[in-house]
Amino acid sequence: MASILYLPSENELERRFRKLLGFAAPKKKFGICHTVGELSERLRKPHSNVRLAVLFTLNRQEIMEILSLGDLMADVKIILILPDDDRDTLMKAHTLRPRYVTCADCDPIDIVTVFKRMIDLYDVS
Repeated sequence: MASILYLPSENELERRFRKLLGFAAPKKKFGICHTVGELSERLRKPHSNVRLAVLFTLNRQEIMEILSLGDLMADVKIILILPDDDRDTLMKAHTLRPRYVTCADCDPIDIVTVFKRMIDLYDVS
């Protein structure tokens, strides 16, 4: 699996995103992490082939925990969904060098469209 989803909890945005993703990339399998610990473990595996990650964050503390994984995510193309558009949060989030940043109140079709395009570009088996 070269693509992972970090989904800390079930909410409407994540449910809609996963449903739309099933239509956009029906044959694609994704690793799913529900905690930062699982995400870290997945990225630390020998021969990890993670190329793409969609990270849904719920709060600033979670963002800070993900930021601590920065070295592990250096070669990963990231889509980052933030809980709000607070200036400080955005500045910190950009240290991960995400390819796409949006807030939790966005339309999930936008995220799926960007992710599908990134899969086509970077997730070559």
